[in-house]
Amino acid sequence: MDFTQMDISTIARSVTGDGVRYLRLFLEEYTSIFNERVNPSCPKCLTAYLERYKNHFKAMENTTQYRLHAKYENIPLEFGSPILVNNANITDEYAQKLLLHKNGERYFSQIPQPAITEPVSQPKPKRKPRKTNQNKA
Repeated sequence: MDFTQMDISTIARSVTGDGVRYLRLFLEEYTSIFNERVNPSCPKCLTAYLERYKNHFKAMENTTQYRLHAKYENIPLEFGSPILVNNANITDEYAQKLLLHKNGERYFSQIPQPAITEPVSQPKPKRKPRKTNQNKA
C-alpha cells in the first residue's frame, strides 16, 4: 500500500476490499518505521504522522550529497524563478546553479568533496646545480 500518494482523509475513512481500515494499516507501518507510540484519535497528530512518513520516503529517494541549511529551504533557483529548491527536491544540477550565486557555498550545510579523477602527477625531477664560473679570479 502506497500511503505517500494518499491524503489524510482517505487514510482515515477508507477501507480495503477485505474490510481492513487504511488507518490501521498506515499506523502499523508508521510505528514499524519510526518505533513510537501514536494517537489514532487525534486528527492533528494523524496529519503530522502522514507528513513525517512522506518526508521520510522523499529523503530516501533523493540521492544527492548536497544539503541546504534549514534557513535556505525553498530558496528560488534563480532570481525570479518559480522553482523553489529544498532538501526534498534538490538535485546536483540545482546545487551547481545555486553554487554559482555570489557566495553560493553559504546556502549549504553539506557539499560533497570532488572525486579525484586525475591521475596523481609524478614529482618533478630535481634540477642539476648551476654551474658556477670557477675561472674568475
